[in-house]
This record gives sequence, structure tokens and C-alpha cells, in this order.
Amino acid sequence: MKSGKNSKPTHILFLTYHLPLENEPGAFRPWMEARLMAKAGYKVTVVTSGVQYMTGKDIRPYKAWCTEEFVEGVRILRTWAPEDYRRSLIRRLYNYLGYTILAGIASCFKVKKVDRIFAGTDPIFMMPMVYLLSLIKRAPMVLDERDLYPETAIALGVMREGILSNLLFKLQQFFRFKAIGILTATPGIKRRLLSYGIPDEKVYLLYNADVFLDAEVEINKNTESIRTLTNERFLVGYVGGLGRANDIPTLLRAAERMKDMKELGFLIVGSGDRRKDYIEFCKQRGLDNVTFLSAVPRIEARALLKRIDICVQPLLKDKHFSGTLTSKTFDYHALGKPMIFCGSGDTEDLLRETRGGLIVLPEDDQELARSIQTLIEDEPLRQKMRTSAKKWYEKNINPDIACWIMKKVMEGNGYK
Repeated sequence: MKSGKNSKPTHILFLTYHLPLENEPGAFRPWMEARLMAKAGYKVTVVTSGVQYMTGKDIRPYKAWCTEEFVEGVRILRTWAPEDYRRSLIRRLYNYLGYTILAGIASCFKVKKVDRIFAGTDPIFMMPMVYLLSLIKRAPMVLDERDLYPETAIALGVMREGILSNLLFKLQQFFRFKAIGILTATPGIKRRLLSYGIPDEKVYLLYNADVFLDAEVEINKNTESIRTLTNERFLVGYVGGLGRANDIPTLLRAAERMKDMKELGFLIVGSGDRRKDYIEFCKQRGLDNVTFLSAVPRIEARALLKRIDICVQPLLKDKHFSGTLTSKTFDYHALGKPMIFCGSGDTEDLLRETRGGLIVLPEDDQELARSIQTLIEDEPLRQKMRTSAKKWYEKNINPDIACWIMKKVMEGNGYK
């Protein structure tokens, strides 16, 4: 069937730098989106990096510049990339540019006719290639705005406002107006795009929640022993990235305030640029109530969450992060875990709706410690939050709703 104004696309070329599958650590959104497209009846070809972005390890099924495999009916092409790209900024840039070039070559020579080109907008280097492929393949673009660039880079201090950031912003705007549809991961990102002048009818919100998540996660031997490892009866936990955006220092300072509380432990699970710094901080302060575990596959991460009593999501004070609504927040809700959010904006709004946790000011370790104490002492409140959070998730997050959103964004403005 040919693609046209009165027909839906049948073959989607999906470009995404990272694509962690169920048995890998990292962001689930790209793989969830690929599965949603397949569920919606589309033929899907994904072009992704051959190196796992969290572990830095080569995960290609065999050695070649571009490998091919099929998972759940989705065709996955993995391109060569340097291992351990996080070691330096130069190596990271080399890695992103290398992926962009090889993904473009693979898309041209290993993928035939396509009806849509779907792409995550990060890393920012790949957008010119996505647009070029759209012209070459004569296939409209659909974008997935998982984050905003260069705005996030500026908020994190990685980039300064100036000529370069203005140029990158204008480029992103050009690609947004050229796209026939845009998915956003949070209400805040959608509001920002609309304020930039992007037409409302082409912007759709697809929450950063794993619609295929099975809340009945089994507790395996590895996760069952976590209380033995920490030697604590009550656990406060964080599972996610250990980079710049998540304010782990505030969580560690709260742990320091509570280090004399018997049978209370803090569990931090994840990998990132600042993991070693956080471990060193705990050593220097003598925080033996904090346990670090490396990033684990999502199934195991969710099993770990089942063993945690209170989950925490701390964000930085910068107003840019008011539009942040992390995937872990939805995991906490799906698994019925009371949470404490440090920040404001989208996550605050969600918690007021779901009544699944407490809200404290960002970067306020004293208030965070006080809120942890409140939940420790109030089991009925924790139970009320568990029930409310899980009920909201089951009502609002499911594959059918997400599949409908995916179909609508693929149809595009003016497409039926």
C-alpha cells in the first residue's frame, strides 16, 4: 500500500541513538515506541548504536559496521561505535558524530522505501541527517522531543547562551516546523513548543511511562538479598541516572542528616558521569547508611523498587526542570511506591493529581529528611499513597491509549 493523504504509513524508519531492550539498563522510551508502532500495524526498522549507552559495551550480535536482528517483529540495525564513549568530551562527540554518519549510510543502503521517518531529537547532531534522509526518502518527519536542546544543555551549564546556542535553537525550530508531527515526553515540553509557535494540532503528549510495564514484578534472588546487603530494615531509594540533572547531592545530604537513625538505609541504583564523585562524598562523610549499585536491566531495577519503602526524585532548582516528568516517577506509581519529589512543575502537578507522594522544595536536604521521617512514622499515609498512585497509573497509562497517540502523530497534520 502506498502512503498518501488518505492512507496511513506502512513502513517507519526509526532513528534513535539508544535502544535498550528489556534485558538492558537505560531509558525504555525508544523500545516502547518501536513496540507501539508494531502494535499499531506498522512495519518498523530501527537504526541505533551498536554500543550500550549506559555500560559502554559493544552489544552488536556479530562484528560488522552494521548488523541486523529482529526482536518482536521489529528490524534493528546496529551501527559500529567506539566503546566507553563517556571517557572524554572528545570521545563523546566522536561517538555521536560517528553514529550520525553511519546511521545515515545504513538508512540509505540497507533500508528501502519508507513512509515516515521517526527520530528522537537527541543527540542534537543527528537532526540535519534526519532531515536529509527525509528529503532523500521523500518521507515526512515525525519527531520525538524527549528533552529540549539546547535549553537543557544551558540549564546544566554545559553550554552558554550565545551565538552557538541561538544557532542550534533556530535549527531545531526549522526541523520542528518541517515535521508533520511531534511527540513530547512531558506537558512542560509541549507547553514550551507551543510557546515557540509550533501549531497545537501537530504536537502530541506521550507520557514517559512504560505502557508495557508489568506491575507484578517478581522478586528474584538478587533483589531479595538487598536488605541483607544494606543491613537495614527500612529503605529509601533512587533508581536512575547519576548525571547532572538529577540532584543526588541533596539526597546524600539528607542521608547524612539521618545517619544516626537505626535500621534506615539509602539505596542508589544507577550509572552516570558523577557516580564516582557521589561515592567519594559518602566515603569522606562516613555515610555507611548509603549503598550504591550499578545500573541494572530494567526488569531487575523494577524488582529492586519492589523492595524499597520510599522512592525519591530530586531535581535541580533551575526553572528549566519544571518541565521534567521522569520515567522513574511513573515506575514508582505503577509499582505502588510512595515517593518524595524535590522540585516544582510537571511532577508536582502529577503528584497533586495522583496523591502518590509528598512535594518538597528543590535542593532542600533538611526538608527532604523531614519528609522521609514523616513517611517512616506514618504507615497509613504510605499505604494511602501506594493505593492512590497505583490506581491512577492503571486508569491512565495503557498500551491502547499510547497506540492511539502514536497513530495520530504518524498521520500528521492534514493526513487522515
